[in-house]
Amino acid sequence: MISPNRIKQILSLKTNKGRKKEQLFIIEGARCVQSFINNSNLVKEIFMNKNFAMINKKMMQLCDKQNIIYSVVPDKDMKNLSDTKTPSGIIGICMFKPLPSIDYESKRWLYLYEISDPGNLGALLRSAAWFNIKNIALSKNSADPLNPKVVRSAVGAHAYLNIYQDIDYQIYFNHEYFIIGADQNGPDQIENSDHNKKIVLVLGSESRGIDTSIKNKMNKVISIEKLGYGESLNLAIAGSILMKNIAIK
Repeated sequence: MISPNRIKQILSLKTNKGRKKEQLFIIEGARCVQSFINNSNLVKEIFMNKNFAMINKKMMQLCDKQNIIYSVVPDKDMKNLSDTKTPSGIIGICMFKPLPSIDYESKRWLYLYEISDPGNLGALLRSAAWFNIKNIALSKNSADPLNPKVVRSAVGAHAYLNIYQDIDYQIYFNHEYFIIGADQNGPDQIENSDHNKKIVLVLGSESRGIDTSIKNKMNKVISIEKLGYGESLNLAIAGSILMKNIAIK
């Protein structure tokens, strides 16, 4: 049984203010929790319901191995703590990841301009981790990367990535980066990039795209050629295609 005060503290982590105050955030779902445990030392505590604990003994063994505190809680508490309509049966509490200083020698950056949809942001972070684009910058007016829906959609990518918030795109011009913007009507076609070049890929929100004043300063504005039928690609899909083309092994 979790005390009412503890439940209140955990529920506060669903808000930006609560996360900043406690320096903690919520992870949810077996794959997400396992990914964080395997790839970081950020997991502080885990809660699971009785049914999950009965059929996932390996998770408890993993917690024991990593010296992570875990508790089996009633279904009503799990439902209260969960951010989904149908709880998976496990949530974790993680510490904020200490961020290194911004590395201006990094060959690849993903810059996300005013991406406000948590699902899209999480999916883009998941793809960035897959394509080894480790450094992510978010502009102002972007979704909080530690929003529970973002974390859930990223399925553990946060443990691998360095995610910087409130970054002004201008900094990249001061460090000799080649800036590539994505736009549905971009004049240039996507192509494989020079691996020796320092590149920043800029993606804008589905509704507004990239601000024209920013787009006009970019080295290249690219689009993905349509070969069949459709009005547009989902932002996360388009972003993943573009990341594949600038990726470095």
